[in-house]
Amino acid sequence: MDKEKRTIMRKLQLITLSLCLLFVGVSYAQKHSETITDQKRFPSNSSENLLVVYNVNGPVRVEGTNGNEVSVTVKKTIEGNNTRQLEQGKSEIGIKVETRGNIIYVYHDSPYTEFNLETGRFNHKGSWNGSKYHYKLDITVKVPKNTNLELSTINNGDIFASRVEANDITVSNINGAITLEDIAGKTYANALNKDINISYSKNPSKDSKYASLNGDININVQSGLNADISFKSLNGDIYTNLETRSSSGAMEMSKRKGKKGTKYKMNKDTQFQIGSGGVQLDFDVLNGDVTIKG
Repeated sequence: MDKEKRTIMRKLQLITLSLCLLFVGVSYAQKHSETITDQKRFPSNSSENLLVVYNVNGPVRVEGTNGNEVSVTVKKTIEGNNTRQLEQGKSEIGIKVETRGNIIYVYHDSPYTEFNLETGRFNHKGSWNGSKYHYKLDITVKVPKNTNLELSTINNGDIFASRVEANDITVSNINGAITLEDIAGKTYANALNKDINISYSKNPSKDSKYASLNGDININVQSGLNADISFKSLNGDIYTNLETRSSSGAMEMSKRKGKKGTKYKMNKDTQFQIGSGGVQLDFDVLNGDVTIKG
């Protein structure tokens, strides 16, 4: 009986010790969150106005509005194992909003980034000095809906833009997805490792390009699209429910119906037309599929 009691006591001591260690570990975890806001205005209501967002760690969201203001909201989150690390992150990580002519820049600001307002060039060098804290900048911007966009981020976040009708929309994401809803304008979208999803309120009238290394590309267009399609892929296929015709002898039309629409098994480098042809839409994928639906 005594032996059983001793065994029970040892188990209770181990559980108590484990809880104490857990408590100590949690007590050292430090987290800080704050919301940063700013407002700017373009000098005129011009179709050449441009919003540029450079983020490094976190998502980017842009919404087109009927107003004239550019409203920036950033949620800044810093995490560290102790107070020193937390304070270092709070002091080093920030956001800046600057205007040059008809361009508004919103960019990640830290000792590890460089930005030249004269050229608009942004460079992220990484936290090479061995900082121990973790951070995230969640950037949301509301803009006049005719604003041109140049949006980018690298880690821990998707890029989302909606209700923008512009001349030019350029979006780049390294490790997150890209979603563009109810947009219009010349488009360049590059998502290295995730999907690209785009729905057009008006069909592209200027040449556009879409690229992904390891994700699918899904495009929804309006009726009446007339386009020349260029498709390059190593392991992917292209699907469409739109009327097509071959514009090159190299096109292999192994055609069958499926959930994604009509499937065309193609060569690595192939071109074809939707409708009567016209604007050039280039798709470049390595391991993903392309879907074009009307």
